[in-house]
Amino acid sequence: MTHEEALAPMDLAIWEMSEAFDGFPAADLWVRPHPRLLSVGELAVHVAFGEIRWLHPDFESPLNQPRAGYYLDSVDDPLELPLSPTELYDEVKRVHEACRAQILELRPDFDAKLPRRDDWTWGDTLQYMAFHIAYHTGQMYSARHLMGHETANN
Repeated sequence: MTHEEALAPMDLAIWEMSEAFDGFPAADLWVRPHPRLLSVGELAVHVAFGEIRWLHPDFESPLNQPRAGYYLDSVDDPLELPLSPTELYDEVKRVHEACRAQILELRPDFDAKLPRRDDWTWGDTLQYMAFHIAYHTGQMYSARHLMGHETANN
């Protein structure tokens, strides 16, 4: 498998996230549909933080929010950034593109251990990241549904 092929599922998942943002009202971006569920904005920040943390830790972004890394670190302390839905998705996409470029530049051996997590390989990480993005995008759709929004056919 080539690096481009390994990144394709992540690219598709990031595109699918754009559908979750389609028609999303700015007033609801940081609103939680329930106090124990994260907002669409918080989920997007979590996804971007994960890509930065594991794939490009030197990348600078307002989405590099360590407390967004784990649910228990944020559930009792809601996160809100001064971004509109379009600005947030554009930044998620910018983070993804930078992480993608980093992988294509490094071209790591898929069987090599990830420097920041020695129990995972690069191959494991890229595969997991595609799942991670898709999983949280599904949560975004669910949050929207709970708030009574109409969404793209998903």
